Amino acid sequence: MAALLAVVPGAAPAAQAATHWKAILLAGDNSAPVFDNATRELARLLEERGVEVVATFTADPAKVSETVRLATHEELRRLPGRVTIAEGDGCLFFATSHGTRQGLQLAADPAMSVLSPSALKRILADTCATAPTVLVISACHSGTFIRRETREPNLVILTAASERRMSFGCRPERRFTYYDGCVLAELPKGGTWEALHARLRTCVETKEASSKERPSNPQAYFGRDVKDLPLPTAG
Repeated sequence: MAALLAVVPGAAPAAQAATHWKAILLAGDNSAPVFDNATRELARLLEERGVEVVATFTADPAKVSETVRLATHEELRRLPGRVTIAEGDGCLFFATSHGTRQGLQLAADPAMSVLSPSALKRILADTCATAPTVLVISACHSGTFIRRETREPNLVILTAASERRMSFGCRPERRFTYYDGCVLAELPKGGTWEALHARLRTCVETKEASSKERPSNPQAYFGRDVKDLPLPTAG
């Protein structure tokens, strides 16, 4: 008699568990330390889980180095020449900044201060091609990145807020924004990206309720090819 297998909600399919993740991390504003704090801490957390951080961007010129680029359209458009995504790789793009309904703030870009959903889609397509790709946008109004024209079958999109709502916690005295703090707390618990989104909503709602903020309503999209895509886990 065949053994019965217990199915755990949010568990990752074994076939996808071997994904080798490569991460691109972007802090788009330097008006408060929370954004660079998040990319720095997330890099550490991801590397503990075998993720290769292949590019980091900052809006603070003082933090630019051989491994950290200035967060501008010009530098982002150079990603396809600097990052190689091979078969078996997964592509993770995490960005945290201020945001508007037009897109993500790039405070250090003198030519174009907002990264639009269409511009980011082109950058992701050129860099990640058809690899399993996860886009995490942490900003006010970040739900604007989930549109009919940005949805692809290989793409997961997680956003800190709906298009019409603000997200919270970017005050200078804080270490992380609400959403970024929740990402850092919930990602190590494992499961799938879809399970992570559910936990993030609960985490953010709890923080907002305690401070009596209007709900930011985090959003998500899961393409048909990546609905059960697993999170990177510690080796």
